Amino acid sequence: MSYSDPDPGNQRLQRRLMLALFGIAFSTQAPSPVLLFYTETLDLSALALTVFFAVYALGLVPSLLLGGPYSDRHGRKRVVLPCTLLCLGALLVLLSTAFLGEPMIYVGRLLQGVTSGAVFTVGVVWLRELAGPQGASAAAMRASAAMASGFAIGPLTTGLLVQWGPLPKLVPYVLPLLLVSLAFFLTRGVPETMTIRRPGRLQIGIPPGAGPGFAAYLLPVGLIVYTYAVVSLTVFPILVAEQGFEAVFALVGVSALLVQGSAAASTGLARRWGPATCGWASALLAAAGCIFGYLAVQPDGWPYVLPASLLIGVSEGLAITSGITVSDLLAPADRRGGLVSVFYLVVYFGFAVPTIVALVARDALRSGIPILVLGGLALVLGAVLFLAGRTVLQRRTAATLRY
Repeated sequence: MSYSDPDPGNQRLQRRLMLALFGIAFSTQAPSPVLLFYTETLDLSALALTVFFAVYALGLVPSLLLGGPYSDRHGRKRVVLPCTLLCLGALLVLLSTAFLGEPMIYVGRLLQGVTSGAVFTVGVVWLRELAGPQGASAAAMRASAAMASGFAIGPLTTGLLVQWGPLPKLVPYVLPLLLVSLAFFLTRGVPETMTIRRPGRLQIGIPPGAGPGFAAYLLPVGLIVYTYAVVSLTVFPILVAEQGFEAVFALVGVSALLVQGSAAASTGLARRWGPATCGWASALLAAAGCIFGYLAVQPDGWPYVLPASLLIGVSEGLAITSGITVSDLLAPADRRGGLVSVFYLVVYFGFAVPTIVALVARDALRSGIPILVLGGLALVLGAVLFLAGRTVLQRRTAATLRY
């Protein structure tokens, strides 16, 4: 074993880390309604809003490639603790947009990507190891639920403050700053689980033997996780606002609550169904969400945002939980952080999809047809997961039972 096996019943330490994951997740998505507000006050284009999310994804690349493998060598705490502190700096940079203008948005979002990506990937592995081998699967569900809850409540809170509160450029950042500060102090008291230090070069990438499983399952399910969630938080409100709906900032908050709240609630369902079912089911739900999304961006169609967000959220929850579970099946303990990092690299590529769609579709985006195209892509991914993905899982399970 490459990590210690703490008492699986030590729920207090696990709750500390879950609260920290919640706080970081809250802080990363809380700025979304504020950024939408800036598209009006700074006279930015709709494309600029999607770029804000793409810059976040760009910042994730180095942290996802290096964070997990570094923690495999030097410990989980040595990654999570300093990156949590740096998340505070990212929020302060975003807050300075009110005084220094648009460039601070890109700098802040880039820094958020670099820091939060490392916290999420390594924090999930850390929590699983705290729970011990017998509790690892349940810990994955709790980690997904904690992050999804933060992703949900953060934008809802700031969306309401931006829509109806005072000082919409400043006040929405107060609670995220407090929660990240709390996350830093909580993680300081969580023990290290990587008790064996492994010298040598970082082992970045997919472990030997995990390639087929990555291609057939982790890659397609990873593309589902945030692609459709971010489209629902960027493309949907932009087009709904163009149809004349006025309370768009509040709508973004409610939509985020539905997406991430249903994602958190669906983790229990994911545990019962298992990865073999969750993969293709998440794809079908994403496709259905796109149909409602298309209806939502038509004249007076804004109420359809609600069922679209609900379906997309359940899809996200099934996809992320099953992906983490399959990563654990495919990788040995000393390469687990590295494989989860590569999986999250695929997952967070979804943040760049709205920018790609906006650049390719241009004026055609207003028709809503590109949303249906994304729904068709979900069906293709679902077919891969139903056929090749399930086959790889069956073979892997059979091999595990033999040994």
